[in-house]
Amino acid sequence: MSTFRLRRRELRRPVLMTVGTVLALALAGGCSATSSGPVGTGGGGGSQLTVALFQNPDSLDPAATGLVSVSQIDAAIFDTLTYKFAGDDKIYPGLATSYEISPDGTTYTLHLRTGVKFQDGTPFNAQAVKANFDHIVDPATKSKSAIGALGPYKETQVVDDSTAKVVFKEPNLAFENEMSQVTLGMSSPTALQKYGAGYGNHPVGTGPFTFESFTNGQQVRVTRNPDYAWGPDKLGSGPAKLDAITFRILSDPSAQRNALNTNEVQVAGNLTPQDVATAVGAGAKTATATSSGMPYGYLINVDKAPTNDLAVRQAIQLAVDKKSILDTLFEGQFDPASSVLTASTPGFVADGVTYDPDKAGQMLDQAGWTKGPDGMRSKGGTPLTLDLINITGFGFDDISTLLQAQLKKVGIAVTITDQGFPAVATTYNQGTQNLANWFYYDVDPFTLNTVFACNQVQSGFNWSHYCNADLDAKIIAANATVDRDQRTKAYQDIVTTLNQAAAFLPIYDTKTVLVTKGVSGIQFGPTGQPYFTSATR
Repeated sequence: MSTFRLRRRELRRPVLMTVGTVLALALAGGCSATSSGPVGTGGGGGSQLTVALFQNPDSLDPAATGLVSVSQIDAAIFDTLTYKFAGDDKIYPGLATSYEISPDGTTYTLHLRTGVKFQDGTPFNAQAVKANFDHIVDPATKSKSAIGALGPYKETQVVDDSTAKVVFKEPNLAFENEMSQVTLGMSSPTALQKYGAGYGNHPVGTGPFTFESFTNGQQVRVTRNPDYAWGPDKLGSGPAKLDAITFRILSDPSAQRNALNTNEVQVAGNLTPQDVATAVGAGAKTATATSSGMPYGYLINVDKAPTNDLAVRQAIQLAVDKKSILDTLFEGQFDPASSVLTASTPGFVADGVTYDPDKAGQMLDQAGWTKGPDGMRSKGGTPLTLDLINITGFGFDDISTLLQAQLKKVGIAVTITDQGFPAVATTYNQGTQNLANWFYYDVDPFTLNTVFACNQVQSGFNWSHYCNADLDAKIIAANATVDRDQRTKAYQDIVTTLNQAAAFLPIYDTKTVLVTKGVSGIQFGPTGQPYFTSATR
């Protein structure tokens, strides 16, 4: 493989971290089943792997999907323009061998690898890049994550077969990071045209594995691509070592545990901490990676009483004992979060909040929320009650119950109701809740534009209903800042403002924890999605 050459006019600093947006809280739609025969061997020694996933795919089209579990499947089928790995600051070439960024940050000139073919025989070239990016912004695609990762896209200009210019309406330095994420994986233009709206059930990439079948609610199967010869050196650059992977849909942790115990699956990623410990005690191994983006936590609605009161939001943060929650539920498996961004995300700044229920009580007293004989607070006859709408089965059920108990100790009542997809997003956009479940996987801090921008209120993912036009402008300006150090500093200032606004209650930083049996060679991207290209059994 040739050396990756980053050519950037007027810049001399090292390359910033890159890769991956996968929105975990996107809506899961139904998928019809497709199939195409049994899994065969591809010359890799006959080894097959079964991986447990906790979500049924909404779509296998990387441009359309919004589910974190789909990234594991798509990372096997599709290549990205560049690659980045957890714990490694280096950018690796993918389908692009090098790129240049214009001084104003609006144009990326991509120099593409030659000799690459999609799994249906279609050649990969600049026209394919254009077709993919045009597909993402096409309203018919109904893109969830990819359209945010692509940013203010204007057009792709085909210079020649191996050169494409991606042009943005405004400076978009985030694209340098986002080029490596799975939702910008390259699809066959032939397949996009052939299958149209049904492409999500017939994915065709250039990756190490070829799509074989999708049985809705049960499994997705992929087989080794014997022609694969253009992956990053970190993954071995040649064909995958496994002959086939079956991704089994097992949403319940106990089902994953049982399947792991009986060796029906060899990789499980949604076990309870107790089951992880038991499996390791019985000889299993763990493969882990920290994730960039936003932590598991709660978006606090700043537009609905009583959380429209800053003092109430700040008191909530002070009254929650994150360490106790994590020790109780996860046996210390995760680290407490302390910001709107995870600690591994560029722009991270800690909020400085520590567990202090006494200070929380004093703050509420000063704001006029006084305790009654029953220990619960009110102001002017209005009880201090929060509506928490919990997304059933998304990892928040027990956290919400403990949160409710902790807030009660300082006199804040919490009413918990449960909703599932797709209704919960509509409810959150309507703003009937005070607290909304949230987590988000991304490598670039520009993701804050998706979660906190004014134009995302009521129709996007701004479920805190926080709107600050000045901050919106600062986020856009930060994304247009070419100097990396200045860009990071700008985002640190933005994160500080958001932390002070207390529009988000962080609980723990996201981390991928896979339990494996007889499997080695799994690698991870910065958002924690696993790559199985070099995995062996």
